[in-house]
Amino acid sequence: MRILVISNVVPYPPHGGCQLRILRILERVAAFHEVSLCCHAWSTADEVNARRLTQLGIRTFTGRLRPQIDLPKIAGAARFGIAGRPPELALYRSPELTQVVRGLLQAEAFDILQVEETVLAHYADLLPPDSTTKTLLTFHNIHFCQAARAAALEKSPGMCLWRHFNSLCMRCYEPRIARQFGRCVTVTEQDRRLLLSAHSRLNIDVVPNGVDTLRLRPLAEADVAPAILFVGSMFYKPCEDGAIWLVREILPLVRRQVPGVDAWIVGKGPGRRVQELAGEHVFVTSEVENLTPYYQRAAVVVAPLRAGSGSRLKILEAMALARPVVSTTIGSEGLDAEPGRHLLVADGAEAFAAAITHLLHSKDLRRSLSAAARAFVEARYNWDMSAAHQLRIYQEMVGP
Repeated sequence: MRILVISNVVPYPPHGGCQLRILRILERVAAFHEVSLCCHAWSTADEVNARRLTQLGIRTFTGRLRPQIDLPKIAGAARFGIAGRPPELALYRSPELTQVVRGLLQAEAFDILQVEETVLAHYADLLPPDSTTKTLLTFHNIHFCQAARAAALEKSPGMCLWRHFNSLCMRCYEPRIARQFGRCVTVTEQDRRLLLSAHSRLNIDVVPNGVDTLRLRPLAEADVAPAILFVGSMFYKPCEDGAIWLVREILPLVRRQVPGVDAWIVGKGPGRRVQELAGEHVFVTSEVENLTPYYQRAAVVVAPLRAGSGSRLKILEAMALARPVVSTTIGSEGLDAEPGRHLLVADGAEAFAAAITHLLHSKDLRRSLSAAARAFVEARYNWDMSAAHQLRIYQEMVGP
């Protein structure tokens, strides 16, 4: 079977959740089928990493995507708007990648065209009219839900209005574009139901995110002063908001009970607002090669997210490493974890701080949550299971 995949990112090395999912599933799929991957390259480093992926057995092509707004993008946005598509989608169209994808579709026969994320669904337009290639669309997030939640966090009236407008556009667009694909995949049952509520006849499967439980082994308890750890992509608005909320509103409440506790914020692309959080007993670091030392020193891992959608790979990783987790309801959304057994769930600064404090004071609770969480991810969330489900979907699409 020959599969062509379109991605907004080069998934190597796998730092973000989207990259991790794409890489871990495709490297398993490539053991059985021929995979070609076409990605937006946001930098020269992406182009280098794409060549590395090809050496690892996934034939990878790139096209530069330049994020700055220029006249061609404005014209493209206008064309998208006239065609009934959210104008923002024009920002996710690379002329270079368009040529690459068109050339591949004309020169080679693919059984499946798989598009990762709805903002790239327009690349399916490049299929020839008489093509027999089956189409699959992956929803890493439901963008209309994600944008609406992000709007609630915006301080700028202009950005708040823009996010609400984008949410309204995507609420119309996402169910409609999903109908144009033969099959759709979401990462959670909740996202599946959300799409079906907009259009009940969509053909949607749930392929959960996973974690590498063989590589991520349970860590021993920290032998240093206990610390709180938040890991995420800090350029992502919900993570930025979560970091600020953690340090400014939650941490002072924790320190009333546990004076001097350290807080670590680790993740790619921290902007000025996150960098300014660094101070006494608060440490902010950008992308790191190895997260294990940070998890090793952490007594509690937190997911203080008040927006976003999908499921949280960092929570699964913390569970695999036997680190107790405190999350908001939104942060743990999409996971079948049981609050109080596999993690603690709290909303509001006081409740969140109380949950952290409870864990810092109770070694027995930390141990019981960690053990149950590790067993939970071993049984329910691993990449081999996710890839096997994906392979079954391919077989059903193509037939015997």
